[in-house]
Amino acid sequence: MNIRRIICLLALMLCVAATALFAVEAPRYEPPSFEGAHALPVAGHPAVFQVVPAWADALILAVALLLTAGAVLKRRSGRGIMALALICLAWFGFIRHGCICPVGSTQNIAMTAFGAGGLPWLLAFLFAAPLVTALFFGRVFCSAVCPLGAMQEASIVRPVRVPRVLDAVLRLLPLVLLSVAVLFAANDAGFPICATDPFVGFFRRSAPLPMLLIGGAVLLAGTVIARPYCRYYCPYGVLLGWCSRFAWKHATITPDVCIKCRLCERICPVDAIQAPRAPGAERSSPVVRRRLLAMLLLAPVLVAGGSLAGRLAAPALAAFHPLVQQQAHLAAMTADKDVVYLDGKAFLALGGDPRQLAADVTLVHSRFIFGAMMAGAFIAVVLAWRLVALARLPSREFYTIDQGKCVSCGRCFRVCPRQHVWLAKRSEQGKVTA
Repeated sequence: MNIRRIICLLALMLCVAATALFAVEAPRYEPPSFEGAHALPVAGHPAVFQVVPAWADALILAVALLLTAGAVLKRRSGRGIMALALICLAWFGFIRHGCICPVGSTQNIAMTAFGAGGLPWLLAFLFAAPLVTALFFGRVFCSAVCPLGAMQEASIVRPVRVPRVLDAVLRLLPLVLLSVAVLFAANDAGFPICATDPFVGFFRRSAPLPMLLIGGAVLLAGTVIARPYCRYYCPYGVLLGWCSRFAWKHATITPDVCIKCRLCERICPVDAIQAPRAPGAERSSPVVRRRLLAMLLLAPVLVAGGSLAGRLAAPALAAFHPLVQQQAHLAAMTADKDVVYLDGKAFLALGGDPRQLAADVTLVHSRFIFGAMMAGAFIAVVLAWRLVALARLPSREFYTIDQGKCVSCGRCFRVCPRQHVWLAKRSEQGKVTA
């Protein structure tokens, strides 16, 4: 089943890419030749994103989210989820070139919140719609609507389980990237989420060779490590996971009663299934209280350490700011006359004031120091919260879904025996009604 799905997806990707590359109308006759300097004008056709209005993209995103929520919660259909994923991959990925992107909109929100200027309503909608949907229905955006997730979902062949300790450590990377992305966007230092998107080169069919190789490597790794970008790099997934934990209605493993067959635990590619945990001595009230007390006492130490780490990392992060780079280029040009940088050359040609540039760079460094310390403290608070949650170790009677990790892919639906009983009953009720 996995092989057939991969072949179908690759065929679709090739068809879409070939259509976009070669769909140029051939001339029906030879153009006339003119004497002199007259040049035949070249006809230009507007791109898709110039024809489709912004409200149409917003409507498509909203409809896709609702349809996916229905496929996950009401229909419990893995095939429906995959069909929606292919459609969204074609539209949001290859046709729209990955630019209708809630993942990258995080940076626009940060830039608007900490800087000047307004925020286009479409960007605000792109950022908010998947998060609001996650509050109601879980991470249905990840299951089918996100083209990045769809590409990785289709590449899964034989996933292996990542050791839990390593998985817990790697899941901190998206939190770090989220903090860095907000810090950079708030200080006009660039958009690291977009700059490190491994799949945008495929969507736009134009990217430096290293980025294409990185994208191919991520897909190749995704054959055995399910959704590596989603789990260990996507910063928007952090926000979706937080919202999904408070979802009004979330996907469940079984439509009725769990029989503890363990099939869902074995097939889940993202390790989102929580096994039953019987009450034991290690979960008695005194032990839990001591463990919680230790974690709470450790929290201030973690926050202080995170702030210190952010302070130490601030100069290296500030080095990516254009003004800091310009000052470094001017210093290099002053030290060596044979060295030329375009930004430094333009600065000198326009009569820029080095003292004003130095003052601006000092301000940039101070802002980065404050922002990096806040980012480090924020990461430490989240880490402390996770340690406190682990210290509780609540008991569970049945297999349940970790709502923060679950991407609503529907694979557990397919193997659950109670799911097949539920489908048979629904089919019989439909025949009786008809």
